[in-house]
Amino acid sequence: MSSSPQSPRNATAADFIRALSASAQVARSGGQTIGEFLDQLGEGNAWLMALILTLPFIQPLPTGPIATFGGLAFAGIGWRLIRGDESVWLPMRIRSTRPRAMTWNAFSGFGCGLLGIVGRVSRTERMVWLVDAVGRRGAGWLILVGGLLVALPFLVVPLQNSLPALVIFFACVGRLQRDGVMYLMALLSLVVTLIYFTLVTWVIFFAAEQSWMWLRAFLRG
Repeated sequence: MSSSPQSPRNATAADFIRALSASAQVARSGGQTIGEFLDQLGEGNAWLMALILTLPFIQPLPTGPIATFGGLAFAGIGWRLIRGDESVWLPMRIRSTRPRAMTWNAFSGFGCGLLGIVGRVSRTERMVWLVDAVGRRGAGWLILVGGLLVALPFLVVPLQNSLPALVIFFACVGRLQRDGVMYLMALLSLVVTLIYFTLVTWVIFFAAEQSWMWLRAFLRG
């Protein structure tokens, strides 16, 4: 008697840890492509990839043009999540790339360490009513908006990438762990980001106005 097919489910942090550990073993026995690795992670791998990609931007120093490309990548991931696709899309040329065993080992160790930290700072199935209220689309919008804010071509100011990256980070953790508190942290980070960007914009315009007034007075005098 054949068993009924199981309904697909999103990968959790624990699933990702197992998949990352297995990827290193597969690499040592002959390697695997990036596409095969993503397929092994299963539906929902976009949350892990977005989570990992936030790390270069969380540090307080601006990352220049890299932030523009990274922010647009986040926005693209968020848009796909909103539309219901929770897997990462990559060109076939990249999917068929076969990294070396050393690369897989480093990525596996890093990813497992990151997810271990995620497990310590969050809890599973906490405030589930909020997780259900926000849903995949709501979390996708947080990532999209956070990505656009990361990509904003601001002048070089501290935290201009860090704050919106935290929005994405907390949204991904909240989705992976089904932790409503992380969603609250994502929303709080978004509010702080908008306030900070508003203040920075005001300071820039105020400084420009004062400089122009000083220049006019200097030229007249």
